[in-house]
Amino acid sequence: MNDFEARLGGYAGAVEEAMRQLVTATPAYDELTTMLRYHLGWVDRTGAPFESGSGKRLRPGLCLLVAESLNGDWRPALPAAAALELVHNFSLIHDDIQDRSNLRRFRETVWAVWGEAQAINAGDAMLIIAEQALLEARPALAPDIAVGSLTRLNRTCRALCEGQFLDMRWEHETSITVEQYIEMIERKTARLFQCSAELGALSVGASAAAQRQCAAYGSALGMAFQVVDDLLGVWGPEAETGKTASLDITTRKKTLPVVLGLSAPAPSPDRERLRELFALERELTPEETAEATRSLEALGVREETTTIARRFRAQALSELDHPSIRARAGLLREFLATALPNV
Repeated sequence: MNDFEARLGGYAGAVEEAMRQLVTATPAYDELTTMLRYHLGWVDRTGAPFESGSGKRLRPGLCLLVAESLNGDWRPALPAAAALELVHNFSLIHDDIQDRSNLRRFRETVWAVWGEAQAINAGDAMLIIAEQALLEARPALAPDIAVGSLTRLNRTCRALCEGQFLDMRWEHETSITVEQYIEMIERKTARLFQCSAELGALSVGASAAAQRQCAAYGSALGMAFQVVDDLLGVWGPEAETGKTASLDITTRKKTLPVVLGLSAPAPSPDRERLRELFALERELTPEETAEATRSLEALGVREETTTIARRFRAQALSELDHPSIRARAGLLREFLATALPNV
């Protein structure tokens, strides 16, 4: 482990401890708390301690890294970092229900264990705890920082819901343009990365210009991250994704590779067969999944998607070259390599 990875590990440990305190504070009903702790990877379904892995914690890591880069001290941003990770997990609990996903991080999802209705309730509880992280932080945040952070976080949550609305609506659309897809992931994924970087800057009293540049960096990073995630959803190994291989294809999810394949400008047998498969009103069989994946390969979609991810990565780097943050952006450049290792 290098020094940078150790720094991110330290952030993750601090965020984990802050979330544990928030989630377990005076619980009235143990089973609801167990559902939250289970999703966060701390216990098994019975509530017994079980460390299953908690993901990369990229969003709170970005928040704390921005704070340290601009101020030399990440600790003032810890309440915001905990809130951001809790919001991310609220969205994951609900996404799993809506996507009918049975697995996350190699374990059954909350709804698969406790049912849809209780999983919805658990997600809602996670969102409320995220707001408490900002409003009930100890020591208390300065009022202007607490209110400003909550305002930005709530705007981001609304954007997440809008992005999910578009994603679900387009499941039933026969054609989606690349521009429409980009609009969707800007809300569903990039906004939370944007908010993470912005709250990191806000928490340490950075200038308005620095806050804007950090937000722009986070947005471009989030776009690149989602495009890479779309690549992994088709071609990523199961050991890396924690999901069934090619699940996005099997469930006919219109991720960027599929959108590119369906909208390929030149008529071809591969494009037409792909359109036939994605017009079916059912999950694809293993044979059909393999066939659709081969068609995407033949259409050059993997290379095209990679090019788009690299373009967003380059945009994120360019946002760091602003006078307001240029001299203190070294750690943020390193973060790109960690968040996007294959781009």
